[in-house]
Amino acid sequence: MIKKTMVVALAIGSTLAGTSAVHATATKIPKNFLLTERTAAEGTVVEDEEWWKISDSLSRQLAFNPCRSKRKSRDGRVAMRTITHLTSAPSSAGEQLVLYRNARAAQAAFRKLRADLARCSKPAVVKRDRFGYVGRPLRVGDEALSVAGYDYDTKGRRLSPSDDLAVVGRRGAALFLYTANARGRGAKKEITGQAGKMAKKVCGLPGVCGKKTGSH
Repeated sequence: MIKKTMVVALAIGSTLAGTSAVHATATKIPKNFLLTERTAAEGTVVEDEEWWKISDSLSRQLAFNPCRSKRKSRDGRVAMRTITHLTSAPSSAGEQLVLYRNARAAQAAFRKLRADLARCSKPAVVKRDRFGYVGRPLRVGDEALSVAGYDYDTKGRRLSPSDDLAVVGRRGAALFLYTANARGRGAKKEITGQAGKMAKKVCGLPGVCGKKTGSH
């Protein structure tokens, strides 16, 4: 009886320890995990011409923020890393990975971003500042959007596309975002490719992928 009790206790202890370890690991993003992180960590390539910044702040806005919200998000995120790249051209690019407490929280964050995109890209809204976004579904991860900025006239009618681009994807409990502005003709292909790579890579983090939910 004592032996059986000890076996059960050890089994429960092992299970709890394993659960704790997975949770602890899943709430951290390993160093150099992001695709541009090693380059960013090396710093400026051309002095006064190129700048990199790496941030692990949980309070940052998502790299793609169609409504330009400044409110702090409380959406269940547990880890976040943002890399920004600026040049004097001027041009910019961004990479961001956000880990959530579970896939459901990541789904909710993706739905909110998609709703913001729809709400803040309506003609009645964009005609005020003459700029808006158009998003299209993308076959990356569990769900994704490819977004392009457009200029609008004073009546809210869409004119020509701008060079403001973004790809937002979700895989399991992770959201990943890639942005580009004034990065040239190959920018859309580049950030789409980056998103595809990260969609596979995030599954190497414990607790991120697991069982698929809400796949598209």
